[in-house]
Amino acid sequence: MPAESSGIAACVAHFLLPDEVQLGLLRSALARVDRVLVFVTRAYQAPSARHPFGWRERADMLAASLDATERARIDFEPVREHWSELRTLRAVQAIVARHGQAARVACLWSGPAPAPEDRPRGWAFEPAGDTDARSGPRLDALYAAHDPLAAWRGMEGELAPGAREPVRAWLDTPAFSRLREEWRLVDREKKVWSAVPYPVTLVTVDAVVRAGGQVLLVERGRPPGRGLWALPGGFLEGGDTVLQSALRELLEETGLPVAERRMREHLREVKVFDHPARSQRGRIVTHAHFFDLGEDPPPPVRGGDDAAAARWFPIAQLASLETKLHDDHFHVLDEFLRLTADP
Repeated sequence: MPAESSGIAACVAHFLLPDEVQLGLLRSALARVDRVLVFVTRAYQAPSARHPFGWRERADMLAASLDATERARIDFEPVREHWSELRTLRAVQAIVARHGQAARVACLWSGPAPAPEDRPRGWAFEPAGDTDARSGPRLDALYAAHDPLAAWRGMEGELAPGAREPVRAWLDTPAFSRLREEWRLVDREKKVWSAVPYPVTLVTVDAVVRAGGQVLLVERGRPPGRGLWALPGGFLEGGDTVLQSALRELLEETGLPVAERRMREHLREVKVFDHPARSQRGRIVTHAHFFDLGEDPPPPVRGGDDAAAARWFPIAQLASLETKLHDDHFHVLDEFLRLTADP
């Protein structure tokens, strides 16, 4: 079908496991305008059971599902996870502007859309529903199955054609085995929590420690996220305040040789991070504490407790570490240290 008019259509979704519904979203956009920008969100998160594929892999699956004429009219753009519909919209808006002034912009937005008062003037917004709604259950079925290949055969026809073979091949990789192990751990936890009569919300603490232009991170020694870098932290202890728990976890995981009194003196800010999807383990609200030890060289550290290692990273290096950071920890660092330009 020829495009209705000149302009740009912006399709915004996670595209976690590209399927025929998402492919239909792209083709609907192609039928309306002459150019389509596909925004692949959660672009730079480290692989997890809930988000196993990088943005380029997801874009390639979608592109391989289109014919040559369709592909020629589509551009794929990565968007990092800002855990805010407004910030995501600003990022989309900036990328649209880079593609040139359009006669009109039709925005097809999957999932919760930005509030009407935040939307750019002249943009026509159309809710696309939750096009990723089936991705989670399909991934769950693959991880839970005794025979993942048989589970894949049961959903093959629902996936986008360009996703079918890549997903089948992924089942034979060490990456799938690792994520399957993590998924099963989290699934066991959720089954234990299911006995509680109310939805479970867990409280954690994290420590962002800056010293001499560097930041302290730990390598996770256990799943989920084993091998990824993370902020020192853990679950709130029943008898602790959040600050006491943050200092205790910091000491246990890094051995940071700084007296508690001095750490309290260097506490600069505390922020709460509570997006419902920030952790694959469930509803986890964290209190992140920012300690600034000044410009002196950072003291020696060592990994302890469930941290395989502890290490100081130059702040200038953190942006290149984004895809190797656990859950939303890059976002937490960005909030305190302004690692990225605000869209």
